[in-house]
Amino acid sequence: MIQAYLFDLYGTLVDIRTNEAKPSLWKRLALLYGLQGASYSMTEIRRAYHMAVQGEIDSLAKGQPQVSREEIDPDILRVFQALYEAKGVFPAERTLRDTAVSFRALSLEHLRLYPGAMEVLTELRSRGKGVYLLSNAQAAFTEPELRLLGLTPRFDGIVLSSQVGQKKPARAMFSYLLSTYGLDPAACLMVGNDAVADIQGAAGAGLRSRYIHTKQSPDPPASLPDSCRRIDSLLDLIS
Repeated sequence: MIQAYLFDLYGTLVDIRTNEAKPSLWKRLALLYGLQGASYSMTEIRRAYHMAVQGEIDSLAKGQPQVSREEIDPDILRVFQALYEAKGVFPAERTLRDTAVSFRALSLEHLRLYPGAMEVLTELRSRGKGVYLLSNAQAAFTEPELRLLGLTPRFDGIVLSSQVGQKKPARAMFSYLLSTYGLDPAACLMVGNDAVADIQGAAGAGLRSRYIHTKQSPDPPASLPDSCRRIDSLLDLIS
């Protein structure tokens, strides 16, 4: 019997679109940094940002040689911190978090729940099931968005990849959640829209799963593990 449901977030429960390529984002980010005493041009800060991301990945990769670079996920706050410190500015934690929220807000084009998401989470908990979030996401971006959408209290536990330092399908993501909350993988069900990150990752960790294809999903899989079934709607989970 399933006792706990593990949900992916973006593309599964939440429909999101961001655009980090638009020049206005980098122009305003450069202005934000300038107001804090860290002077950048729009072009300079964009280049420095991407270099800092790669630098953080390199740093984590050295300490985790067994993990592929594609599965490494650094904390974005360290990237924003590096951009400040490169200009001789040493920001407080609050400044870093405000910078992250501003960056995300500038990149967002839409953010909304998929139909049935809130109803499913609420109903599962009313049935006494554990409901957990396991997402490839940056805490500095995602925690405010969960609050905005009213999702935070709907989960019994939340694990984000930036906190673990690795991304699904890395087994470490699943192991971290299972061990933190004392869950039996045989009694858990993973729900996600990515056949590799969510579904193959779950199978590798000994979990059954449900796959839902959304407009944010990668290409549909040719096949799914025997431990997975495809659903057409989140509401199928409670029907």
